Amino acid sequence: MDRRTFLLSLAASPLLMQCQSRNNQAFGGQLLGPDHVAGHALTKGEFPPYSQTRRNRVVIVGGGISGLSAAWYLQSQGMHDFVLLELEDNTGGNARSGHNRISAYPWGAHYLPIPNHENHMLKQFLAETGAIVSGHHTHKPTYHERYLCFAPQERLFIHGQWQEGLRPHHGLSKNELTEIEAFEQQMHTFRLARGKDGKPAFSIPLIESSQDPQWLALDRLSMTDYLYQQGWQGQALHWYVNYACRDDYGMPASQISAWAGIHYFAARRGEAANAELDQVLTWPQGNAWLAEQLASKSLAQIQSRQLVHAISQEKHGITVDAQDLNSRQTTRWQADHVIYAAPAHVLPFVLRQHSDLTQSAANVLHAPWLVANISLSDASILQGNLPAAWDNVIYDHPGLGYVVANHQTLQQPSESVITYYHALAQADSVRARRELYSESWQSLQQSITRDLQTAHPMLEEAITRMDIWRWGHAMTFPKPGFLTDHHRLRLNQQHDRLHIAHTDAAGISIFEEAFAQGVRAASSCLYQRTKMKKPR
Repeated sequence: MDRRTFLLSLAASPLLMQCQSRNNQAFGGQLLGPDHVAGHALTKGEFPPYSQTRRNRVVIVGGGISGLSAAWYLQSQGMHDFVLLELEDNTGGNARSGHNRISAYPWGAHYLPIPNHENHMLKQFLAETGAIVSGHHTHKPTYHERYLCFAPQERLFIHGQWQEGLRPHHGLSKNELTEIEAFEQQMHTFRLARGKDGKPAFSIPLIESSQDPQWLALDRLSMTDYLYQQGWQGQALHWYVNYACRDDYGMPASQISAWAGIHYFAARRGEAANAELDQVLTWPQGNAWLAEQLASKSLAQIQSRQLVHAISQEKHGITVDAQDLNSRQTTRWQADHVIYAAPAHVLPFVLRQHSDLTQSAANVLHAPWLVANISLSDASILQGNLPAAWDNVIYDHPGLGYVVANHQTLQQPSESVITYYHALAQADSVRARRELYSESWQSLQQSITRDLQTAHPMLEEAITRMDIWRWGHAMTFPKPGFLTDHHRLRLNQQHDRLHIAHTDAAGISIFEEAFAQGVRAASSCLYQRTKMKKPR
């Protein structure tokens, strides 16, 4: 179901038509999003010539998680001669956040699963931040209790009431329950499976997964096709898997590689000494907390409001031209290496060479998202037959539900901020993006309110404000065949002094991949620098 159908279907509901009559716009809000005005200036290409030059060994373009991770790694290796250029006022990418008098809240990514044991670099970073209290070299580290999601973590509104957990079970037939159990057993088998190369069949980051052909063959199917191939046709299981694909990849299971769909369920094996299986790390501001920690040691190197509009490979180096959006002056940075950590669709507008690379970058598709932060005067409005959880999902609805931003507070809050997520999932992501930007705040807030009123009929009476963030290019998604897609593989190759570090190159947009992309690119810069210094 696309967004327009979603709006029409909500309007047709008798119950929600009653709710609509009470929607008197008693609360305010605004539409927010990335700086599209500055971004669209790239398509015109009208920039003043550079008025000054600067020199750094490494220039990082983009301050999302990949760019910040690259900066963190360079700092950790004692290399401080770099600059990070960020378009927005603040770094973080789709892990940014906001705050009001009630709570901080996420505008995008909002949790981190317990990392797998073999993800040593990520665990080292978490230990530095204090998120891991002890034992980061062990299979079961001890995590900071305040950062582990408080119970209850998840609930699902299904057949008129809340149930614990997101895997459907309330009101299902015996056949539906049996089918879901069979699916879970198969995912457990995949979680333990290894290829002939000795690697886990599915791992994080993706590069650590087995290259055994028997597993890679799953990439030729869609996740929906895989379910039917196994004889699983029940609505409940298909909803559950479809929700998982939309939640992690922004698109329905019919548009997602079966390998990637299984990866969602089978790749995470992290354990903790003081946490349950599947427990996650979260903060009121979501993954912005992680972004802040990554940036904390590189504040002197970060320059915001910098619109990079030209990257050019030279005979003895590489240059980056960027316009300061405050002064409107252009600076040319001369460097040994550039780490490009901005979205792929921007690269064709800034790269002066590598026609094959720009063609591959232009081929990357992105799923659009909508995120709303809703302030509530009465937190008790979220209660039901079960208390409010951190993650709250409504069965068989277009939206992905909401998280309670101030769930991690020690005291029971009287007010609350909930963060609502909607992946505008459909086959045509370009059309979905265009439709998202054609809608007003008024129409979007009404649609969001109606969606949530299925579980909370009186919700509107408690809303004091609703701000809505539109992510036109929220994340790339792993369509069938993505593992062998030559465009994606080209983005992962070495391009002289240019290093691509973004989840667009990974094909999956999760924190662990972004972190690994940044570390890999920074490590490559340092390795090449060492090679150049060696005597012949």
